[in-house]
Amino acid sequence: MKRQLLLLAIGFLIGSTPALAQDGKKYVVLFPLGKATLNSEAHATIASAKQEYDRTGSANITVVGHTDTSGTASLNQRLSERRAKVVTDELVRLGVPASAISESGVGESDLAVQTGPGVREAQNRRTEINIVAPPPPPPAPAPEQPVAAAPPPPPPPPEEKRWMASAGGFYGYNFRDSKDEHSQMAGVNFGLDYKVINWMTVGVEQAVFYNFETDNNGFGGRSVFGPDFYFGDLLNMDLPVAPYIGGNVGYLYGSGIDDAGIAGPEIGITAGMFNFKVAYDMPFNQSADHGIINTTVGAVFHF
Repeated sequence: MKRQLLLLAIGFLIGSTPALAQDGKKYVVLFPLGKATLNSEAHATIASAKQEYDRTGSANITVVGHTDTSGTASLNQRLSERRAKVVTDELVRLGVPASAISESGVGESDLAVQTGPGVREAQNRRTEINIVAPPPPPPAPAPEQPVAAAPPPPPPPPEEKRWMASAGGFYGYNFRDSKDEHSQMAGVNFGLDYKVINWMTVGVEQAVFYNFETDNNGFGGRSVFGPDFYFGDLLNMDLPVAPYIGGNVGYLYGSGIDDAGIAGPEIGITAGMFNFKVAYDMPFNQSADHGIINTTVGAVFHF
């Protein structure tokens, strides 16, 4: 009998004072029968929960109030909500942001110790504080290796200039004119050449001149075509100075001239945009030593 009374007294003391139980990051505040008040042990438990929150830095806190099965279900629901609120208020007072706390009461629906209805059980009269630290941030992705930029495509080769136009002064000396006399010619000469290969062009020339020191002074012309062979790639300007040799076939005509077909060699030199050449034209109706020597000094334009 005495032993039973002792057990009853111990149970009454346990049921009438708050108790603390900790399970990892879960803190349990115990309440007296029918009460929602905090004693010193409850305050210490809540302070420990606050310290754990501070340690995590940005945890989420759930506060859930409970009751035992004594009393009606509706009364126990309201009591569990008051127990949850009093713990929440204390956490906020200690400095936990209200936005970090989720508060609820579940009455007698979630017993720590399973009992029948109407049973006073101290372990069921509680509020649980669960501190859930946020998951660690995902590891930062490995920095992407910079992709070496593709080298820019080489610039297209410059368009090859295959044409060459020339213009300049013309002077000729005729060793035998229409009266078997010597005469002179002065005027202008125009030329147009096409690059067949790097060192060879084919072109035409047209000279317009005034023939004088004859019995029949007047205007005349020289129309010829033929190839030129360069010592170097003239049109690509591989050499600043490019000498050449060539030949002409054409026709010489005008006042004081015995009109006739002509043919003969020429030599010249091109330096940058300047051109100088000397040609010897042999009329088909005269001997080779009765020809016309002519010179042209002018400019050359590539396109």
